Amino acid sequence: MSAESPRGPNIRELESLRIQRSPKPAKPSRLVPWAIGAGVLVVVAALGFIVYQRTLGRPPEVQTAVVTFKSSGQPGVLLTGSGYVVTKEKYITVGTKIQGQIVEEPIEEGKIVKRGDLLARIDDRDYQALLRQAIADRDLAQANLVLARERVVRYRELYKNKVADKDQLDDAENQLSVDEAALAKAQNAIDYAKYYVTLCVIKSPINGIVLSKVHEVGDTINYGGDIQAGGGVSDIVTLADTDDMRAEVDINESDIAKVTMGEPAQVILDAYPDKPFAAQVVKIYPEADRQKGTVKVAVHIIEPDLSIVKPEMSAKVTFLASTPQKHEAPLVLVPKKALIGDNNPNAVWVVRNGVAVRTPVTTGREFQDGVEVKSGLSGGETVIVVPPPNIRDGQEVTAVQA
Repeated sequence: MSAESPRGPNIRELESLRIQRSPKPAKPSRLVPWAIGAGVLVVVAALGFIVYQRTLGRPPEVQTAVVTFKSSGQPGVLLTGSGYVVTKEKYITVGTKIQGQIVEEPIEEGKIVKRGDLLARIDDRDYQALLRQAIADRDLAQANLVLARERVVRYRELYKNKVADKDQLDDAENQLSVDEAALAKAQNAIDYAKYYVTLCVIKSPINGIVLSKVHEVGDTINYGGDIQAGGGVSDIVTLADTDDMRAEVDINESDIAKVTMGEPAQVILDAYPDKPFAAQVVKIYPEADRQKGTVKVAVHIIEPDLSIVKPEMSAKVTFLASTPQKHEAPLVLVPKKALIGDNNPNAVWVVRNGVAVRTPVTTGREFQDGVEVKSGLSGGETVIVVPPPNIRDGQEVTAVQA
């Protein structure tokens, strides 16, 4: 226990009774709010300037189009027509007239085949057996014929020596004739059996393309069978002749006089518009279609690309003049709404480097897709479509593609 000072409590006890006060915060500077306000004003001004540039301060928008070219017509074109690709022989169905099971069929739809290529093979064991039997019958008939000839020779000698009578000689000679006929019959049976063996191998009679096949390997061919009764059919495959690919079109009667035999033409498939094929008129059908008022015309495709030219494809045929015609330069076309002028339109507004320039032009013929410009434009320029009434020469504009 500590002694107290006679004057009262000690210094430590007084310090413990003192109230601690937190220091007063420093007063903020008056410059900070002004700096923040100035920054906000700068940002607002910048945004306002950008908005102004994109709205009120932006040059007025104008609808524009590009001056195009129009071909004055392909040299020598007489008329065009739409039709389909066909073949000279139309479609050929190849089959057989024997019964048997298909053991080989190396074809698929779309395959190109040559004349003599194998289409299908039928099990020929039965027909080979018939052929061997026919050969055996021929050998037997040949042996009998040898015996009959020797018999006739012997009877002729006996008859000469008056040992045998005439009837015996006649019987021997008659048997010789029978054996000769039997040998001929046996030989014909061999030829017939060989023919049936060859029918077991079905080959392509033409150069063509496989359109469809009726049977698959393992199917049984039943020639003459009743389909409704469960029998098969003898058709094997349908081919299209590729030696003479053609396009057939219907031509109006009023235009048929423009088409002559041997006339050059051009065939363009709808599926491949950038690959034209040279052609020639090879057939004008002798009968017109009364209801449609048309005459069918066939053109031969001279060098068809069989990888893309398929039967029944849609095609456009252009008939050309036999003698070349003068080729005119392409026409410069401008949209009709781009022309300005009251009664006689004589100018357009051309946009160059974002500036509208009034350009005088001389117009010509009017087409469905524009008006011909004979002078003032060369093609490729950007013109204003439906120019605003208050537009001025040299005014800045914002081009928007129409």
